[in-house]
Amino acid sequence: MLEAAIWFWIPLSLIPLGAWLSISGKAKSLGKIIAVAGLLLVMISSWTVPASDSTAGGHLLLSILAPSLLLAYGVHGMVFGGNVPVGRLDSTARWSGSIAIIVSLLIFCLMHWYNLTPLWRDGEVNPYWIVFWPTFLLFSTSLSSASAVALVSYGDNRLSESIRLAILSVIMAGIALAAMIFDGYMTTSDEFRDYLWLATADIFGTIVGISLAIGAFAMVIWAYENSLPLPENSLPPTEEEIKHVVSLAENHIGGEEE
Repeated sequence: MLEAAIWFWIPLSLIPLGAWLSISGKAKSLGKIIAVAGLLLVMISSWTVPASDSTAGGHLLLSILAPSLLLAYGVHGMVFGGNVPVGRLDSTARWSGSIAIIVSLLIFCLMHWYNLTPLWRDGEVNPYWIVFWPTFLLFSTSLSSASAVALVSYGDNRLSESIRLAILSVIMAGIALAAMIFDGYMTTSDEFRDYLWLATADIFGTIVGISLAIGAFAMVIWAYENSLPLPENSLPPTEEEIKHVVSLAENHIGGEEE
């Protein structure tokens, strides 16, 4: 337990601490170093403290690091290589981003249907992989479809971007459907379906929880504002105040005096 605390849980706590220091601006460089160091220690925890079951999370992060970075690069290129008002990249960034997204999705598919599946102890599948994979597919499908509808409903001249997001949503849904029908390299389609329904419940519960939190916050503000007394009418200006305002206006007409 002590080794797990030193080599996994303490480095894990350093990640949000370093991110907070970096975002707050109090120690931006030091915060980045702390966060990166904590993340690296978490990812190699399966070697530093192999007896701890918690290190399966670090092992999964290390396994999906490359395709995740590739996916992040692709999303950044597609977003900022298009019609954006600030931070716009070269037009080639959209094409390179599209290729990066396709390659990253291909790697994830190979991790499910080929021998790239993350293996943890004694040749067993990482227990967090079968949780991450259906959750990632379901969340990506939902987010892409919702974003496509939002762009068409509220955006101006965003039809092409909306079509791309809709295509991405269909692709992700197709991958999820294929995983529900065909067995993976180390997991069966029945296991995938079971975890897919659990992921559905998790995402639905998260959305409901966020909605309830926002609703409760809005009700508290509404109740507080209703409890405030009505503002009283201010007294009319006195003769001295009127003369002072008139003198200020006369001094500033023409713009030559301050």
